[in-house]
Amino acid sequence: MPRKETITAIVLLTILGTSMHFVHHVPFFNRFMGYIFPVKESVMAHMKMVFYPMLLLSIYLVASRRDIRETGAPILGGLAVMPGIVAAFFAYWIFVRHELMFIDVIIYIAAMVGAVLLARRFRHSKPVRDLWLLWIFLAVLIMVLTGYLTYHGPEWIIFADLG
Repeated sequence: MPRKETITAIVLLTILGTSMHFVHHVPFFNRFMGYIFPVKESVMAHMKMVFYPMLLLSIYLVASRRDIRETGAPILGGLAVMPGIVAAFFAYWIFVRHELMFIDVIIYIAAMVGAVLLARRFRHSKPVRDLWLLWIFLAVLIMVLTGYLTYHGPEWIIFADLG
């Protein structure tokens, strides 16, 4: 992606992901929407807020470039930052034992910037491009898992409502 497109992607995807956080407050929110959108303040919610915008970036790149091999880089970029979200959350949770919105926002923005920049770097990797079918399979698997875990997650802190 050219630099201007990268900056635009970072800004738009960060706004989109942030907006996803508030969808569960709309009057017509239903259980099905919860499979995609966060339903509570949790670490997993922030991971969904990275994954789905990056999936949209993947779809955009495939459609705009007319090349299915563009699938993998955004998905891999999103997946690569998810452990960082968990690590950053636990790094401050150890000290304060509650959620701090301004730190969550900083972590989220850093994750989105990192995901898009990693996707930009991965776009020209031959293994990432050649394994496009694997990335599609992985994206579907993550959609199923995050949807299921939204309502049936174990009693782990990563799924707990911290808000």
